[in-house]
Amino acid sequence: MKPSWLGFVSLAILIWSNAAAAATRVCVSVQQKSWYRAPPHLTAVPSTTEGDGPLGPAAPPGAAPVPPPPPTSPPSANADAAAHAHAAAHEIDPTLYLKRMLEYEVTHENGFMAVADGCQQHLVVELYQLESGWTVFGHFGEREEKVDRAELDEFVELAQRLAFALLRGRTVGQTITRENVLRSDSERDLRTVEGTGHFIFGMGTEVRLAQLPTAQGQSLPAASELRLLTPVSVQAGYRRKLHAWGFDAFGRVDLGTEQTGIHDNDLGGHVDYSFSLSAGLHFLRYLDAPGINSFYFGGGAAFELAFFDAIRPLAERTATTDRDVLVGGGLNVDLLVGYEFLRASSIHFFGQLELDVPTYLLKTENDSGSIDTYMPGAVAQIGIIF
Repeated sequence: MKPSWLGFVSLAILIWSNAAAAATRVCVSVQQKSWYRAPPHLTAVPSTTEGDGPLGPAAPPGAAPVPPPPPTSPPSANADAAAHAHAAAHEIDPTLYLKRMLEYEVTHENGFMAVADGCQQHLVVELYQLESGWTVFGHFGEREEKVDRAELDEFVELAQRLAFALLRGRTVGQTITRENVLRSDSERDLRTVEGTGHFIFGMGTEVRLAQLPTAQGQSLPAASELRLLTPVSVQAGYRRKLHAWGFDAFGRVDLGTEQTGIHDNDLGGHVDYSFSLSAGLHFLRYLDAPGINSFYFGGGAAFELAFFDAIRPLAERTATTDRDVLVGGGLNVDLLVGYEFLRASSIHFFGQLELDVPTYLLKTENDSGSIDTYMPGAVAQIGIIF
């Protein structure tokens, strides 16, 4: 039994020795630096006139210079200095503290060992003092990583993340876990580029194609026909501009301009376009962003609800109701081109052409009629931006 145990221990020692020999030997150093500018040194200007000098009466010619009296300080100042020196002796040295934390992390990283000499690699960390904490730069070989700000009480987490990032070729941002979050991870104040915001109001007309049930005569049933619809359009929204880019958030109302009389369709079923409601987003690109006038183009999408009126059969009409409402809707994909002019003014104008391509079939029905069609459209409008 003893020889077998001795062999096992010897083998374990041999494996450990080989692993230790194969580990990369890393020397860790932490340097505290400063990017504060030192104040200029004040120098005394010697007196060049006869009489008293800056330290008292001038010495007579040939006499040995009289040394100035040693500076004295009140007893209270000496006591304060001694107390400060005693307190400073118990302050934590951030370079020694961080160095020891890094050595621990390097040694516990598989394939690496922190050593004092015989270095194969160097892990160098620079600390730059801030009003609160330090900006930290870490170097390992050709790699460099930066932490914008770290406090003394975060050095354990800082060492863990910085060592792993440098040794394993990661960024510091990729080393974050629930247990090593730094204050700078969540307190970073990001600057953003400000744009200009405007309200927009536009009016125009729309052209739509739809296959709709259409009256063929007073006593004949309705038949499906391709019809050209021309509703009027009113739009209001908000336009945000940022250099050559723009963004529109808008709402739109389209009002139908045609309606067939109920006496032309006694059997019912004829369908007329009544109105629609849309809400959408458009993204714009200006061709001459700084110009007083500029073309722009873009695209986006809008969600639309369309309302239609279907004529009831004569037998089902009442004194107050002779039509039923059909509702359908979906998402339209929009392509547009426009022109803004007088853009140097706080109030300026635009003209815009827009193509609306539905991503759905308009399919709905009730007792009075039905719709089963694809209804693309185009909008031409002019408007004001303020």
